[in-house]
Amino acid sequence: MKEYIWLFPIIFIFHDMEEIIGAKVWLNKNSDLINHKYPRLHKMSKDFSTEGFAFAVFEELIVCIILCIATSLINNSLVWGIWLGAFIACTVHFVVHIIQAIIFRKYIPAVITSIISMPPSVWIILKVLDYFSDYLSEMYAFMVIGFIIVFVNLIFAHKLMGVFTRYINKNGD
Repeated sequence: MKEYIWLFPIIFIFHDMEEIIGAKVWLNKNSDLINHKYPRLHKMSKDFSTEGFAFAVFEELIVCIILCIATSLINNSLVWGIWLGAFIACTVHFVVHIIQAIIFRKYIPAVITSIISMPPSVWIILKVLDYFSDYLSEMYAFMVIGFIIVFVNLIFAHKLMGVFTRYINKNGD
């Protein structure tokens, strides 16, 4: 089972690299559409920079790596439950990007790696669920905890991105 642990940060960074590379260009190119159809999203994008986004992704990656280290060292069903909940949250994140592309009816940065990452992610989830099938009732609460950790950290990372973007805009290079 341990061979699956480190696929999480690999899949995560593979996916987020597409977002880091393309998000700012896409937001600039589609600013009018976003402002017209999704003004709240447009307002949020004012605190967006590639540097700030990369910083937020870096923070998320650190959390992911800490979770993977804990899972590797502790290696019990409860910690695996947290890991699995976090990995499921990451996979749900891919689904969100696919839905966003369908709603926008165009390419969005992250959709290609979301589509590519979905099959191996679902396969890993199913393998881990099968391996721990005798312990699933014990793991559910911890899976929810892992999911919540990712969700709360995503909110924190977005706030961090805004703070970092405002900082670099204020202080320049």
